[in-house]
Amino acid sequence: MAVEFRNLMEDIVLQNLDAVMEAGGCCTCDACKSDVAAFTLNQLAPHYVATRQGRLMVKLKSYELQSRADVVAAISESAIMVSQHPRHGRS
Repeated sequence: MAVEFRNLMEDIVLQNLDAVMEAGGCCTCDACKSDVAAFTLNQLAPHYVATRQGRLMVKLKSYELQSRADVVAAISESAIMVSQHPRHGRS
């Protein structure tokens, strides 16, 4: 039997990443996006699901105002940190 599961918080963060980084005037190169996404996901609680019903429940919860605000705030904090210490441009 195959075990399948997914952390839907990854999808939620990636859906909001570009808009939040661009609004904050942050660099949006692939390295910075990856770093911001990783830092953000380490701050937020994961939402693992194994069923279609679980996916729908997490998706519905992600549209709640407080959930969205938590994700946007975490992305913003991570973007500030990455902007202060970007990986790109290092020799």
